[in-house]
Amino acid sequence: MLIGIISDSHDHLTRLEWALDRCLREKIEGLIHPGDIIAPFAARLVREMWKGPRVTVFGNNDGERRGLASVLPEIKDGAVLCDWDGKRISVDHYPPDADHPPIPDCDMVLFGHTHQVLLERREGVIWLNPGETCGWVTGRPTMALLDTVSMRVEIIEIEV
Repeated sequence: MLIGIISDSHDHLTRLEWALDRCLREKIEGLIHPGDIIAPFAARLVREMWKGPRVTVFGNNDGERRGLASVLPEIKDGAVLCDWDGKRISVDHYPPDADHPPIPDCDMVLFGHTHQVLLERREGVIWLNPGETCGWVTGRPTMALLDTVSMRVEIIEIEV
């Protein structure tokens, strides 16, 4: 199963649309957004472009939570468990720490918040921050694709 991962889109509609379009071109089967979509109008773009299974969590800048939930009813506070293709993925906006522990016994710990790409293995578990879709902080807009069969992750540079 191929999963698209976009995080910290922060209302940058042009880059969000590019990332979603890339997911459609890649024929992904699921989408994960670990927080900071920001506004309901950006959430509408996600809903309109992506009709398949989706996991979304609230980020620290998602102030209009009611509006976001009315557009994306699946959105929750993290950490949430995503189990696709027999792979367990802990999804949260925040990097794991004592206040935001990951769900135990997962194949992947996925988060956003820092806007920095991180891809490493820790004791056999993949830790992934796909970076920022918006590119506001680092100047490097990115997303990720995950193949759940091989557990291969590809970081994609957003080209707009």
